Amino acid sequence: MDNILIYSSKNKVEALGIQHKLDEHNIPFQAIDKTDSSYAGLFGEIEIYVDKVHEPEAKSLIKAYFED
Repeated sequence: MDNILIYSSKNKVEALGIQHKLDEHNIPFQAIDKTDSSYAGLFGEIEIYVDKVHEPEAKSLIKAYFED
């Protein structure tokens, strides 16, 4: 599996929304929460990775998520 980063943010709500959108379209992903819980999310980000094969569709879904 050749994973690439398609999204990262400090905003957990946005990250969860994107994960939900990917899941709805059966796109496998890996989310890594690199935020520091000691500082209420001030440091670090949530990163979402998909296989390179799914990159175009995943990016399209992220774009649509923010347009809605």
